[in-house]
Amino acid sequence: MNWVSLITNIIDHIPIERALFHPRDNTKALEEFITRMGSTRNPKEAPVSEKPTSTITGPPPQLELPTREETTVALKRRLAKELYRAELDLSNKLRIAGKPCDCLESKHTLGLEAAAEELIAQEPGNPVYSEILQWIENNHPKVTIEAIVSGKYDEEYPKMASEFKGFRKRIMGSTSLTAMIEPKEQITFLPGDPMRQRAQELANRVHAGKLSRSEAVAMLADDLAEEETR
Repeated sequence: MNWVSLITNIIDHIPIERALFHPRDNTKALEEFITRMGSTRNPKEAPVSEKPTSTITGPPPQLELPTREETTVALKRRLAKELYRAELDLSNKLRIAGKPCDCLESKHTLGLEAAAEELIAQEPGNPVYSEILQWIENNHPKVTIEAIVSGKYDEEYPKMASEFKGFRKRIMGSTSLTAMIEPKEQITFLPGDPMRQRAQELANRVHAGKLSRSEAVAMLADDLAEEETR
């Protein structure tokens, strides 16, 4: 078996943070642009009147809506992504550039609660979603700006990150970052990306028998997570 090809293929599909979290939708900006363009019409120009035409309309097209299973899978990925974001923040003891952040005080918890509540309705027999909501309620006093500044819970934050990783594994069945990506979202590293070089280095070590394929994938995933926290 060509281990270099195999590990490179697998590693190439490990998403980086920018692949997991898509940029803001530009629909609103486009609508505003079109509106501005429409307002530049010369007011002296009278609009061209058009004679109404009669049209024959048929029955509306049948739209294919997502199944309950598809909705559940999508919600799980959404919740897993929010858990992963929180993991990174907790691993850094809720600090950015050494300064306390309010990530878990409001921003992340809203996304976590919304997705967990929806999944309770989708999978009422799965207790993990209620446990996440209970975790947020129980630990909220520990993740406020005041609590972070006090340093009182600095030793607990990494343990909390492990708890979130545990939640993510129970939801997705794996802690692999690829589990949070839809199959159609194929991601590769750009040419010149340092992580591509790192992937090749690991692939060479697998080929030389110095590293197992699973170890190489795990190491690269850790490198990606570390890079995003810098």
